[in-house]
Amino acid sequence: MKNGCITLRTQSPQLKIIIRDFEVNSIHDYMESGKVNLAISFPDCVPSSYLTMKLFEEQHVCVTSNFSSIPKISATLKQVAEHPNISASPSRPNFKGSIDDWFEKHDLTRNVVITAPCFSVVPLYLNVTDSLAFLPSRAVNESSLVEIKLDEMPEPFDVIVAWHPRTNDDPLQKWVISKLVQFT
Repeated sequence: MKNGCITLRTQSPQLKIIIRDFEVNSIHDYMESGKVNLAISFPDCVPSSYLTMKLFEEQHVCVTSNFSSIPKISATLKQVAEHPNISASPSRPNFKGSIDDWFEKHDLTRNVVITAPCFSVVPLYLNVTDSLAFLPSRAVNESSLVEIKLDEMPEPFDVIVAWHPRTNDDPLQKWVISKLVQFT
């Protein structure tokens, strides 16, 4: 996405872009009020009345820091569940994330000790705690993080762009959406 923003700014230098984090429960209010024109999110977080387009398929990966005490080459799912976990919960601050349903299917409960408001801050916590986290693979760009290989991986998920139907015919918005699709 970083390269996408650079290209947008190069191709349309007058375009003003505000990138913001917000609780997914607020998407409807922000879109209705016109405070947000486009949201990059997950399908389950967007009201069905909005228009959407799939940007890409993503996969959670299990990561930790270089100094973590958990085995880095491979670990059992039980070891991963018992080790201190960090959960990124953009929707609301709580100790249960989307990955927990996957653990429950294996009759396991994660030992979540820290919850973060967004994926981007999780590497900071991982580097100062003996913990691990499940992050989208595209969010893992920290060279200080190590992927823990698991025998079984969580199901992939879609990342979408969503917009309010009233803006569907806006030429600028159509152009921005086409560029987002192109960048991914």
